[in-house]
Amino acid sequence: MIKLPSKNVSKLDLSNQGLTHFPMEVIELKNLKKLNLSGNSIKHIPKEIEFIKNLELLDLSNNLIIDFYSKICALKKLRVLNLNNNKIKTIPKQIGNLEFLEVLQIANNKISNLPISFSNLKNLKELNLSKNELEIFPIEVLKISSLESLWLNNLFFKTFPRKEIIEKLTNLKALYCFGSMPSSESIDEIYLRLTKLKGNSIKELTETPILNPENKTSKTKTVKAETQKVLKNKIFISYSHKDDSWLTKVQTNLKVLRHNDQDFDLWDDTRIKSGDKWKIEIENALKDSGIAILIVSTDFLASDFIRSDELPTLLRNAKENGTRILPLIVRPCLFTKDKYLSEFQSVNPPDKPLSSLTEPQAENELVKLTLNVSDLLNE
Repeated sequence: MIKLPSKNVSKLDLSNQGLTHFPMEVIELKNLKKLNLSGNSIKHIPKEIEFIKNLELLDLSNNLIIDFYSKICALKKLRVLNLNNNKIKTIPKQIGNLEFLEVLQIANNKISNLPISFSNLKNLKELNLSKNELEIFPIEVLKISSLESLWLNNLFFKTFPRKEIIEKLTNLKALYCFGSMPSSESIDEIYLRLTKLKGNSIKELTETPILNPENKTSKTKTVKAETQKVLKNKIFISYSHKDDSWLTKVQTNLKVLRHNDQDFDLWDDTRIKSGDKWKIEIENALKDSGIAILIVSTDFLASDFIRSDELPTLLRNAKENGTRILPLIVRPCLFTKDKYLSEFQSVNPPDKPLSSLTEPQAENELVKLTLNVSDLLNE
């Protein structure tokens, strides 16, 4: 039981109190604007946190939090959120609802990607993504032009879009990348150079030539060509398990291409074997797929895992690496209303999902999908 000073208190510091649970007494503090629970052993945030509607600062750093609970995103007045040094793996898509958020600290967690809605944080000025599991620079960050300070220490970026950072983050005044990083061909060379610089490296990013054209040009072209070759021949199928019957039909149609001497690597989660680390397997498959078939239904569009873990990487690869997205509409859904997917041309008309067609008509659409894939492999 926590003894509260007053129900009208606006600031409350419960840091380093040995707490193992979120103190529910705090929920009654309707005037609370600043809450510090850092340095405890809290694992879960209760859904009732949404009732502290006036909260502007929430510090949950240095705890044992596993889930970034979406109800935190109902705190519309929140300006500062500190979740540093926890065990968070994913950020909910509702993060985009924090329209007044100015400072977000999520360093030293286990985050491997950001949701598409992250780009809705239009007032964000400070962002700390350090010491996470990000390998591809999140394009969602490039859409937050309000950013002034960005921490990217101790990451393993395979991509680091220097030009886009300079052109799109026009208000960026401070960039911190310093860290002890091993030299590796898989780590982007520009980012690796910046990790050697202590303090603010924004000047070096914008003014100093980082790559030596004489030594690096031919190598860069070779690596790029090899990457494109790998991407071109790998096909990733994203689907809801409730549509596994349609997955089987797609697999069967694509198998015909192999019998006609077309070489490609087809990947979906049925390839995961017992004992495999399934999430890592999916992440690896997503990163180097040049063609992505989306088996779209309401269950697909509603899947939290697909929206937060699969689609961001596929959409990023479509923009940066030319991955081709082929949506196949199998059941009635709001595909045309989806602000991210509707920009891609679907294989079949969205108002004529395969489930509404006769069997021969549905088979014709599957053949059409197969021909599209064949053409892309032959490009």
